[in-house]
Formats: sequence, structure tokens, C-alpha cells
Amino acid sequence: MNQKHILIVGGTGMLAEVTSCLASEHLVTVIGRDPERMAKVVRRNPETCHSLLVDYRNEQDLSIGLQELIKRYGPFKQVIAWIHRDSGKAMQIILNHSSHADVLHILGSQANSEQEKRSLYINEQQTYRQVQLGAKYDGENFRWLTHEEIVHGVIDAIEHSFDYQLIGQLVKKGGMNG
Repeated sequence: MNQKHILIVGGTGMLAEVTSCLASEHLVTVIGRDPERMAKVVRRNPETCHSLLVDYRNEQDLSIGLQELIKRYGPFKQVIAWIHRDSGKAMQIILNHSSHADVLHILGSQANSEQEKRSLYINEQQTYRQVQLGAKYDGENFRWLTHEEIVHGVIDAIEHSFDYQLIGQLVKKGGMNG
């Protein structure tokens, strides 16, 4: 088994299936805030899935936790980060602790992907890619993506090396029904 150390931020919610899939083949550390959801995800692959219970908006706790993970399990080779726009410097802190990683930054539907990228310092040894979550059109209305569609899209993005990948379609603000 070729185990690389993968960091997944937000891997206990809609990315829980991504966490389980990757932990079946690799060493995965997942960051989350909810102890119950974290325990549920870690129980699926207890030998290869480890947790860091922290609110990533607490920059000091995040940085200390990442340092400890690297000491314990080695550097991150891949990062999958679902980080909300109101997260302060969390994404940059993660990048600073992932100096040689393939980074997959998951963005919400209203994010400006170019602005997000411009706001970050990405070093020459890092690969930075984005996946943006959109919506699906059912013929009459737009609807949010299901967890299954998100998981499939993120796994597809992990397996392919596109700089940017959109899951679904982007909808202008105020254009979603429901």
C-alpha cells in the first residue's frame, strides 16, 4: 500500500465519503469541529484516518495542530480543503504547512476563483487547483448539488489535474430557487 499523508479540511460533512475513500488507500488526517461526526468518519478507517479537532478559524490552534500532525505522520503530500470565505487566514496557514503538496481548494458557488487564488501565496513546489461547487439545472429550476454529486466531482478532480473544475453550473446571485 502506497500511503501518502493527505490532509482533508471539512472532511466530516459533505466530504465524509471522500475522506473514507482516500483513507482506504492512504494515511488521512481530517480537520473538523464536531467530535461526533469526526468519530463517525474515523471509525470507518481507524488504522489510516486520524483527526484534528479544531476550528480552522482559530489561526493559532490550526497552526499548532498542523505542526503536530507533520511531526507525527510526516508532511502532507495532498491537501483537500473545503474552507469557507469567512475563514480569515486559514487557507494560507494550511498552504504554509503544506510546502510540497498538491492542494485542491474547494470553493462555494459564490466565490470568485481568480480572486481566491490571487489572495494566496503559493510556492513553486506546490500545485494549487480549485474545484468550485455550482448547481444543477433540472429543466425548470436550479437546485443545489447533492452530497453524492459533490463527492463524485471532488474525486474526479483528485484523479485529474485540471487547474480549475466546476461541478454543475454557476448561478448568478439571487438565481437559485429553493
